[in-house]
Amino acid sequence: MSVTALALSIFALTFTIFSFWWMNWRKGSLKISNIRTYAAVSSQNKLMIELPIIFFNHGALPVLVDNLRLIFPDRGGPHSALHFSATVEKLGTVEGRALATPFAVHKGQALLMICEFQRIRSGFVFEAQNYDIVIEALLGGAVEWKVIKTFQLKVRESQIKVLNTAFVAHDNEPQLTQP
Repeated sequence: MSVTALALSIFALTFTIFSFWWMNWRKGSLKISNIRTYAAVSSQNKLMIELPIIFFNHGALPVLVDNLRLIFPDRGGPHSALHFSATVEKLGTVEGRALATPFAVHKGQALLMICEFQRIRSGFVFEAQNYDIVIEALLGGAVEWKVIKTFQLKVRESQIKVLNTAFVAHDNEPQLTQP
C-alpha cells in the first residue's frame, strides 16, 4: 500500500509541475494567418505592400516581434527585401498610420495588424503571375531572421495596370470560374 501511495504522490507532483510549466513558462510560438487580401503598388521606383496579418501566440510566454520583412525568393532574396515601415488601421489607406515598432503577442492572444512593407529604388514591375513570398521576423532580441510564413501573392492580368500605378486593395484568392 505504501509503495502505491508513494508512486501516486510522485505522479501527482510531476503532473502538477509539468502543468504549471505548460501554462506559465512554456516558450511562446508565433503563428500567423493566411493572407486573404493585400494592397500594393509599384510606381515611381517604390514598391509598397500592405498585408492584414493575424499573429497568434500558442505559448505561455509573450513573443516579442522586433522587426518583420518580406522577401521575394525568386527576385533577389534577402538583398531585395521589403522592410516593415508602418501599420495602418484600414487596408489601402493612411488612416491611423503609425511607424513600425516592436510589439508583443501575449499568450493566447490573436493580434490583427495591417503591416506596411516598402522598398525604395526597387525597379519592380508587377506581372500576371503568382509571386512566392516569405515573411521573416526578428523575434525576442534574436540576430537571425526566422521564417514565419510563406505564401503566394496572386496577381491576375486584370490587376496589372492598377498595381503598377495606384495603391489599391486586392483579393488574394484564386479567381473562381463559373461552371
